[in-house]
Amino acid sequence: MSTEGPAENHNQVSIICRTLGRAELQQALQSIAAQSYSNIEIVLVDAAGSSSLDFAGATGDRPVELVTTGKPLSRSQAANAGLDAAHGKYIQFLDDDDWIAPDHISQLLATLEGHNEFGAAYSSTQKTDAAGESIDYVFREDFDPILLMRDNYIPIHSILFDSALLHKGCRFDEAFDIYEDWDFWIQLSQHTNFQHVDVITAFYREGGDSDTAVTDVRLRYQADNDLGKARAAIFEKWLPKWTGEKVNALIGQLDQSVLLCEQDAQIHRELKRNAELQHEVNSRDMQINELDQQIAYTQSQLGQLQAHSEQQAQHINELKQHINELKQHISELEQRLNAIYDSVSWKLMGPVRRAGRVLLTDKPSDADSSDLDR
Repeated sequence: MSTEGPAENHNQVSIICRTLGRAELQQALQSIAAQSYSNIEIVLVDAAGSSSLDFAGATGDRPVELVTTGKPLSRSQAANAGLDAAHGKYIQFLDDDDWIAPDHISQLLATLEGHNEFGAAYSSTQKTDAAGESIDYVFREDFDPILLMRDNYIPIHSILFDSALLHKGCRFDEAFDIYEDWDFWIQLSQHTNFQHVDVITAFYREGGDSDTAVTDVRLRYQADNDLGKARAAIFEKWLPKWTGEKVNALIGQLDQSVLLCEQDAQIHRELKRNAELQHEVNSRDMQINELDQQIAYTQSQLGQLQAHSEQQAQHINELKQHINELKQHISELEQRLNAIYDSVSWKLMGPVRRAGRVLLTDKPSDADSSDLDR
């Protein structure tokens, strides 16, 4: 094995990149070069054994420790080769088909340096499709050592850990080429707790050679499935080492009876609440119907009043027109009467009219005589 790289630095972070020389390597290395934390070395492990890796220009000014044996390495062998070559106080893995956000290292490092009780910290991780586009899944489980006994829920490149844990004998088990990172996290968890930083700063590309996702989760528990065999191998290694207390806690976590009781109680609460809401909805519907009826009645009354008002207005207009016609008729009569009074015949016939009144009445009143003298 040949190595080239910088001297050890107490504050340095070593990022171990296992690579098969895939095209995505450039993006992975560029994401390291873009880190806001500056004291980083790249440990580039040639897992393909080709000795012809093309990473020129992708690493920026980050020092690179190139590790190559001239022969292919398994995933566990490549990881251990990287651990052997790393100089940093803190270590992280980044496979060549994944990448990290610019503040990934700085946030995890701040967590570790601010909490001495934790030897490892990990971020939330966004899953993407093969093209790097985000899909609707995020790895963001909080740390639970019992859950870690059951499943691997921490992507390998989301964790930054203290290299002092390696001195406690933590190392990748080269018997595993599937779930080798799960086994390594279980080893670390025997000596320290992990701190979850719930910020998405890591990106996991599905479809790589490390992808352990399945469409049907039941396949992971079948003896003839590769993932089922790999899980069985993990349990065969660790079951003899786990205490009865831990195994009981694991079984308790797998026991769904308590959860089912809680869910049943929750369902009954929801059903009761739904019934209350339905009753309230029905009451509101009745109130709305009553209001609709009142509105319809009011609108009907308003319509009748409006029609009556229109009739009254029409009648008033007709009366006004009739009054105007009467006034006009009276005016015409007055004009005709005045015309008679002013006529010569009327004036000539004045004595005749007065003589007639004498004959009709013995003594006419003053008022009558005055009216008839005209």
